[in-house]
Amino acid sequence: MIGGLLKSTSSLAILAAAGLFVGGLAVAPAQAADLGGDCCADLEERVADLEATTVRKGNRKVSLKISGWLSREFGWLKDNNGDSEFYSSSASKGGGRLKFSGSAKLTSNWTAGYVLRFRTNSDRVNVLTEAGKSAGPGFQTIDKDLDYVYLSSKQLGTFVVGQAYAPSKSISNISLGEHSVLENAGDGWNKTGIKGFELEQNDTHQAVAWISPTFAGFTFAAAWADLDIAASTNPGNDEATDAFDIALRYAGEFGPIRVAAGIGYTFVDNDVDVGVNDGSNLTGSVALIHTPTGLNVDFSAGKEIDGGIAGGLGGTNAEEAQFWHVAAGINQNFFGPGNTSLYAEYGNYDYDETTAAVIDNVDMWGLGIVQHFDSAATELFVAYRNWQGEDNTNADIGDGDVQQVRAGMRIKF
Repeated sequence: MIGGLLKSTSSLAILAAAGLFVGGLAVAPAQAADLGGDCCADLEERVADLEATTVRKGNRKVSLKISGWLSREFGWLKDNNGDSEFYSSSASKGGGRLKFSGSAKLTSNWTAGYVLRFRTNSDRVNVLTEAGKSAGPGFQTIDKDLDYVYLSSKQLGTFVVGQAYAPSKSISNISLGEHSVLENAGDGWNKTGIKGFELEQNDTHQAVAWISPTFAGFTFAAAWADLDIAASTNPGNDEATDAFDIALRYAGEFGPIRVAAGIGYTFVDNDVDVGVNDGSNLTGSVALIHTPTGLNVDFSAGKEIDGGIAGGLGGTNAEEAQFWHVAAGINQNFFGPGNTSLYAEYGNYDYDETTAAVIDNVDMWGLGIVQHFDSAATELFVAYRNWQGEDNTNADIGDGDVQQVRAGMRIKF
């Protein structure tokens, strides 16, 4: 389709230039009436200018798709010090994404494709450290988070090479409640602020991965990443640390009940035992919805094993943390423009820390509403969360509960 449009670029440009030229007639009829001289040269210059500013893809064989979203919110936060403040931030699911993707047929059975995606890293609400402040990146920074190519076959699955997320990415946040812009099962709290507590790996790494074809609703994926931390831990050894990640996902329907589920396992192997602990994480979630009524529930849990790797792939970490989270609600088109999602949530986060500097056990509950506008691919949301907890000396996390009220929107394109 894009190639077809490009074929007519010159014609469209000529028409546009003619429109500009005709527009000039009303301003200076006497000059425009003189059709001799440089009139054609002027028209060709206008056509050249328009064609130079036309967005076109490199060839007509590989497709190009541009997509993404932008989400922003404002809110109120009372932190563990008893201080409170209004803030403006990106939503916790990421402020913005700009994705370029495409594919082309190699044969009747094989497809080649690519994904290149950038994300904005303005201050994010899930890294707020105290009232109105953030430990996240500063405003207006942009990172490349996806950069990979793939080969895909209906019979053999998909092979991925490049900068990509682990198969267990977001596997503890599987939900059918249509409130993913708000719900984040891994949002705990410690004395440094709202802590992203997902135990699946949510950072991208240079990796090789394989994704199986879907069979009876099940899809399996596995990946290996070379963390290459030799410069800081073991100069001269580029294979000091490897990471392995596998995930199994399922989607199916049983009469009026729709089910989605997944479980993921990540293991870090440090060959030289310097600077990085061996460890593993196990996490997953399951979601159900009764399609006629929109009643839905989802449950997620995760645990670090042998020290875990919650500090991130390649990070030193001595915790053996665990969490569980449940959310229930209803999705119905009450007002006409799209579904309204109402939900309540509850979670427990146990950090198993040995120092009083970090909260050992935290309970969280919350309420939220998301209104979808299907005609504009837009979501408006309002939510409340409350955290309560103690450190390992049984001291409260602050001068009362930590509380947060947030409202905002996400628009997709």
